[in-house]
Amino acid sequence: MKLTKSNFGWIFATFGLAVLLAISIYLGVSGWYFKNDFSYTTDLQLGKSVLIEATQNQANAVSFTVDGSYLNGFMLPQIVSIKNVSDQGVYLRAKAYVYTSNGQYYDVEIDSTTNWVYTEDGYYYFNDTVISDEKVTLCKAIMLGDEDEYLTNVKYIVTFVIEALDIEQNVEALWGVNPLNDLTNT
Repeated sequence: MKLTKSNFGWIFATFGLAVLLAISIYLGVSGWYFKNDFSYTTDLQLGKSVLIEATQNQANAVSFTVDGSYLNGFMLPQIVSIKNVSDQGVYLRAKAYVYTSNGQYYDVEIDSTTNWVYTEDGYYYFNDTVISDEKVTLCKAIMLGDEDEYLTNVKYIVTFVIEALDIEQNVEALWGVNPLNDLTNT
C-alpha cells in the first residue's frame, strides 16, 4: 500500500488505535491502574457538615476518607444531617462503617442525636416519622472502634448508609423493626 494523501488519515488512525490498545493491555496486565490502598480524594472531608437527601423507598450513601493516624476510641467531629426530599413522610435508618483496603468492615460508633436508637442489627433507627422537606441530624461525632486495627499510613473509607421507607410500607416486615413502637431511647 502506497502512502498517499487520501489514505494517510486511515493509516494514522490505525496506528494510533494500535498504540492505545497496546498501552491498555500493558496497564491491564500489570495492574498499574489498580492500587491496594484507597488514596483517592472526595469532596467530603472529616469535620465538615454533610447533608444526605433521603427519598422514599431508596438508600443513599456518602463516603469520605480518613487517615488511620486517628486514635481508636476518640470522638472525631462529624455532623451528618438527613433531609426528606420526597413528597410524603418516611421512616429512616442509618448505618456507619469503615471499609479497609483488605476487604474488612468495621462498625463506626456515632454520637447520635435525639430520637436515634441503636439496635443489635447495626442500624440506628429514627423513632419518629420524618415529614416532607424536614431535616434531622443523625450525629455530631464519630468514633473508630477500640478493637479495630488501623495503620497510620493508610487511608480508610468511612461510609454512611441512609435508608428511607415511605410511611405506607410495612416497615416491620421489611426491616424487622417498627421504629415507632419497638424502640426506646437509651
